[in-house]
Amino acid sequence: MDVSQYLEIFIDETAEHIQSLSDNIMALENEPEDHDVINEIFRAAHSLKGMAGTMGFKRMQHLTHDMENVFQEVRNDKIKVNGDIIDILFQCLDAIEGYLNIIKETSDEGTNDNEGIIAALNSILNGDTAPVPKEDKQAEAAPASGDGDHGKKYLSLHLSENDLETLKNAEDSGKVLFGFTVYVQKECLLKAARAFLVFKAVEEFGEILVYSPSAQDIEDEKFELDFSFLVCADEEGVEKFLTATKAVSEIEDVAGEQIKYEMLIEAEKKAKEPEEEKPAAAEQSSPAPVSTIAAKEEPPKASNAAAKGKPVNKPVANRTVRVDIEKLDALMNQVSELIIAKNSLVSISSSDSGDGTQSQSFRDQIEYLERITTSLHESVMKARMVPIESVVAKFPRMIRDLSRKLDKKMELYMSGEDTELDRTVVDQIGDPLQHLLRNSADHGLESAELRKERGKPEVGSINLKAYQEGNNVVIEVGDDGNGIDTESVKRKAIERGIVTPEQAENLSQKEIIDFLFMPSFSMAKKITDVSGRGVGLDVVKSNIETLGGDVEVKSKLGEGSTFIVRLPLTLAIIQALLVEVHTELFAIALGSIITIEDVPVSEIKYVQAEEVINLRGNVIPLIRLNQILDIEEPEVAPESLTVVIVNKGEKQAGLVVDNLLGQQEIVIKSLGKFISNSKIISGATILGDGEIALILDVNTLM
Repeated sequence: MDVSQYLEIFIDETAEHIQSLSDNIMALENEPEDHDVINEIFRAAHSLKGMAGTMGFKRMQHLTHDMENVFQEVRNDKIKVNGDIIDILFQCLDAIEGYLNIIKETSDEGTNDNEGIIAALNSILNGDTAPVPKEDKQAEAAPASGDGDHGKKYLSLHLSENDLETLKNAEDSGKVLFGFTVYVQKECLLKAARAFLVFKAVEEFGEILVYSPSAQDIEDEKFELDFSFLVCADEEGVEKFLTATKAVSEIEDVAGEQIKYEMLIEAEKKAKEPEEEKPAAAEQSSPAPVSTIAAKEEPPKASNAAAKGKPVNKPVANRTVRVDIEKLDALMNQVSELIIAKNSLVSISSSDSGDGTQSQSFRDQIEYLERITTSLHESVMKARMVPIESVVAKFPRMIRDLSRKLDKKMELYMSGEDTELDRTVVDQIGDPLQHLLRNSADHGLESAELRKERGKPEVGSINLKAYQEGNNVVIEVGDDGNGIDTESVKRKAIERGIVTPEQAENLSQKEIIDFLFMPSFSMAKKITDVSGRGVGLDVVKSNIETLGGDVEVKSKLGEGSTFIVRLPLTLAIIQALLVEVHTELFAIALGSIITIEDVPVSEIKYVQAEEVINLRGNVIPLIRLNQILDIEEPEVAPESLTVVIVNKGEKQAGLVVDNLLGQQEIVIKSLGKFISNSKIISGATILGDGEIALILDVNTLM
């Protein structure tokens, strides 16, 4: 019985509801009388309660139920929203998220009842702050014996010959037999789902051999309030089974014990004796025929039951399908191979001997194949792309909490949340961005008093902006705070022994700021729970570079700082310009190319011993790839240079190449972990003729 498919859906939808609650509670704090927002919060809490109850997460259900009760009163204008209520609601949200994190890790909600939060919610309902009595959990805290007030119906099962043989073989092989009868609560609406969760819990310790009623009847909920089953396990100890079973919500009682095959035979004989008087109650509730499940067969499925338990009202009515990322990766790889095949055909087509054997239809087919592969690539990439909103949506709440913790007034302004990134990048960019924002809040923004003295608005501004730039997505995190004091950073570097005072005098602003990205380098005067340990920016840089991106910093003392993160739009297929340096082939992403120029050698000038050219009024430095890549120079110096003008943000540079081979759609292949230290080369591609071309990372060259 695999519950993972339902659990994954629950986790995804719960995360959506949590984010919806966070956004709406933030909006409610600003407009406490907005009934549309109040209704949205009520609906989200109601949906969470239903989903948690369906999955058997009793504690989460209890918490969301009390949260729903509060908003029912708010909807009826019996309770007015204030700052204290908002704080308690955020505590509820944190508790629900805590449950979700534990569920992700263990498929269980844990043991935290969050009684303090529940007491606070009930105090709001009661209009006072009196402590609330704890919920009676006698049923959950029942003794481990598990007999309860109900009978051991597993001893009165009508076993078939096959059932007896299966049990006998299990005991003969050294297995230990156990019998259980589980009683569900009268008010339980999804009995099959509860049985399903019980079976899943039990199967972690042993194998269920016999069901009563049958597996199909249990799935179809064709039983009253109890069901029985026989289990075999490798070792003794009934307590672990009882504990796991009672952990399932809406279970009233469990009767269970270790049994012997002889006990079942004896019970079977007594059942056949006509003179034996049976208790009336036993006759009335005689179980239905049982069915045996062989070892290789799958346990009963509960898909129908789980489907019945899904909430009717979805939080988001978007027509989307969740696709396993591994399936998309496999599809992307197939597309990659298709493009390689297309390039092979192009290579064959271009090698025309001139005898007229190349037909027009062959060239037409190549063009058609090119259109198809390009279209397929775009479709697959769109399926992989997700808005960055899924990452940044949690940041307003974080900034609110930091504002209170640091006692600073600040506001977060976001733009470009609909900018899309590859799913693999989005999943990993959240933590670096979070740290940059915390860095801006803690180190960047001044206190309200200091901002007043400097003539700045009392409320500090933190800006998060995302936009597309060529084949890159750029995310900027900036603030209007103090900026980076490069002199202080320089003194710290000298104090740490990183540079000498003489070396420090010749450092540029960029080189000084780069010290902040070194491990354990911190400018914080004291360590707090927000920052100060010097383990942040180095991790940020490392994580972003792992994704094929880079970080740039712009800062002006007294005016603020901006961290600019550039990430690749796609990690699989790009349009590229193929160039030749001496006899080596290289590819440059087309999105980073501005233009291509033929520059006479006589027009090359020197600025601080560096080669530059004047291109339409712009001074552009030259980068000779043969020197950077340690490639032999041509024997005869050319009279003019072929220069590929590329950009990185506002910066421009000219890459000197020997030949241009044309534009081509290429497949990026990883160089593997053994060549991962080469930052200039971002990967390689296989051309149509089988040649290998290395892909240049323009960002690291500039």
